[in-house]
Amino acid sequence: MTFDPVPFSTDTVQIVPDVGKQLLSNSSNIIPKIVTTKITWPNEISGVPRSVFNKSMVAIPDGFLVPFKTDGSISLVEVDGKGPFKLTDDQTGKWFYHRVVWKDMDLDGDLEILTCRAREPVIGIGKAYEMLWLENPGNYYTPWRPTVIAHGPDIFVIDAVLNTTDGLRDCLIAAQFFTSSLTIYWVDNKIANWTDSSMIKSRVIDNSIGNVFDVTVTDLNNDGKPDLLITNNGEIGSLYAYEVPSDFRSGDFKRHSIVTGFKPGKSGTGKGAPGAAMPVYPNTKVNESKPSILLSGDDDGKAYYLEPLSNEPFDWTYSMMMFLDAGDGTVGELSFADVDGDSYVEVFAPSYSTNELFVYRFT
Repeated sequence: MTFDPVPFSTDTVQIVPDVGKQLLSNSSNIIPKIVTTKITWPNEISGVPRSVFNKSMVAIPDGFLVPFKTDGSISLVEVDGKGPFKLTDDQTGKWFYHRVVWKDMDLDGDLEILTCRAREPVIGIGKAYEMLWLENPGNYYTPWRPTVIAHGPDIFVIDAVLNTTDGLRDCLIAAQFFTSSLTIYWVDNKIANWTDSSMIKSRVIDNSIGNVFDVTVTDLNNDGKPDLLITNNGEIGSLYAYEVPSDFRSGDFKRHSIVTGFKPGKSGTGKGAPGAAMPVYPNTKVNESKPSILLSGDDDGKAYYLEPLSNEPFDWTYSMMMFLDAGDGTVGELSFADVDGDSYVEVFAPSYSTNELFVYRFT
């Protein structure tokens, strides 16, 4: 994808078909195919599960706080270019969206869209933040009915199933950027139906670390229990791990600082570092130890690889290697997959400022 802060400029969503095959044959001269230009500041693009419409489609949440690009939406586009098909009908005003999570929210057997949206005027009043889900009507030609779950979550949310003393609970964990909070929501019932608002509970995990950028659930220290991998984004940003207690509703989320001191290459409104972090096993067949971590530097223009220094559960220390320096621009969210079938994952690192996509291979 490409986006441009210049008012009325054209943004694009692009695709590289059979990327593994193309990397093996001609990695330095791959030409992406434009899927659509009918979007505004695309954010985290993701595939639509085949089970939803039995088509090859992508979901595009878009819009941002940049002037003339604040009127965002969630749209679906077929990879052959048909669309976009807009699913949001924002009668309450302009919103921007960053992520789509596919989840059966009403237990009707099909997948709905879980998302967050924000309204953040650069000047003036009207700020608002919501976590909501869009009900799947069985088609993508008409808007999907929104149901607001909570006010406060604004950018990224993930779903998870976590333990309590009463059994498992269905959870949503929100990385609240503008509202500076890491918050967990859950259905206080073994039946995970998000339509009954009286059964939805919440708890602030931490509101002391500033702008929370993203969150991932994984077993970081290889003790058989889930942890949260968190970044906060600002003029001095950090990478954290939180141990999930045996009952997340009341227990203590113990925080570990993995790395701190990230700074944007240039100061300015909206500039911050680092970006999103994600656990990774370099070899898809070797996954019985602690995972390593891939980290986007966001506005510090870099990308990092962190490796645990031991496999002891109590040891939260890592070595860190910078593997991409794209200058003082922005390196976006990293992604990885074994696209060439050799069991080692490839890492894709977008440099937005230079309009380049770098590919790295583990060996």
